Amino acid sequence: MRTIFTISILGMILLNSCKLGDRTESNLSNEDIGFIKGIISLDEDENIQMFETNGGLKGFKTSGNFITNKQIATYWIDGRNDEIHSIKYKEIDSLKTVDRTRAVTYASYIEIYSSNQNNFKVYVDADSTRTWEFFNKITENWSNRQQ
Repeated sequence: MRTIFTISILGMILLNSCKLGDRTESNLSNEDIGFIKGIISLDEDENIQMFETNGGLKGFKTSGNFITNKQIATYWIDGRNDEIHSIKYKEIDSLKTVDRTRAVTYASYIEIYSSNQNNFKVYVDADSTRTWEFFNKITENWSNRQQ
């Protein structure tokens, strides 16, 4: 009984520690932003409005999904299957959201479609409120660029 209790406590600590290293737009350091700018080009007047990582224990240096005032970007860097995508709002033809916030093993995503076939998915593995804030911010920025 004691062993089960100890294992349960250790498991809870481990799961919570995975979240401690998470980055969002509110806790990105200047060094973090420098790392991101080394992957995806940002203009001087461009700021990260929302940021999510699905990098797990490896953190934001493996995975990042973010929205700026000018573009949407996502990256996965694991040294084997690296993927880096970004697109300016004016280049987007349509968006499709897939809400998987109730699924245990799948992340929600928004699929980005463009006429030049630069189609990709931006994953958000967060609670439903944060996920929809992310989706709505993308949609709002894109709508403002269409006018």
